[in-house]
Amino acid sequence: MTSSDNNLVQKAARGDVEAFAHLVRNYSGLVYRVAMRVLGPQEAQDASQEVWIRVWRNLKRFRGDSAFSTWLYKITVNTCLNARRREQTREAREFDDEFPYLTIPIPPGDEYDPETAALNEERRAEIFHALEHVRAEHRAALVLRHMEGLSYREVAQILDVPDGTVKGWVSRGRAALLVALSNGGRGDESRAGTGGAP
Repeated sequence: MTSSDNNLVQKAARGDVEAFAHLVRNYSGLVYRVAMRVLGPQEAQDASQEVWIRVWRNLKRFRGDSAFSTWLYKITVNTCLNARRREQTREAREFDDEFPYLTIPIPPGDEYDPETAALNEERRAEIFHALEHVRAEHRAALVLRHMEGLSYREVAQILDVPDGTVKGWVSRGRAALLVALSNGGRGDESRAGTGGAP
């Protein structure tokens, strides 16, 4: 964490709204990106807002033992996993044992070539759709490790599990993602987080 961020965190923890607004501006991209990858764009905005509410409420508890970004990743992932579990409980009630296939609109990228942009958007849509069929914990580990580029140790710290567990979750998540992609979006972990061994 930079000294500038450290100052902002300390000021925000004392109730400085302007300092907190700076933190939000500095890190909102990180929060939204993780939320979108774990939940999909439809739920990412609400989850992001919930993350910042939790950060504001808990900032006084941040001790600086880890980087602010690591602490923020942890809050973001936990918020997303909780949202996912709530959604799965609702879906289970509404659809009984059927898993609804969700259409996930992908916002246009920054690419200038329309053909490349269309292909990239289609691929992102396939990946987001396939991620829906990966168990929640495995998906979170996969997103943090391969999409956010964090080390296994950092992911373990964020998810509060041993390194070995993270490696297993990433491996299983990767396998489930590949299965879902090869099956056109239908995976064998579609009941993510609804029971069974992690």
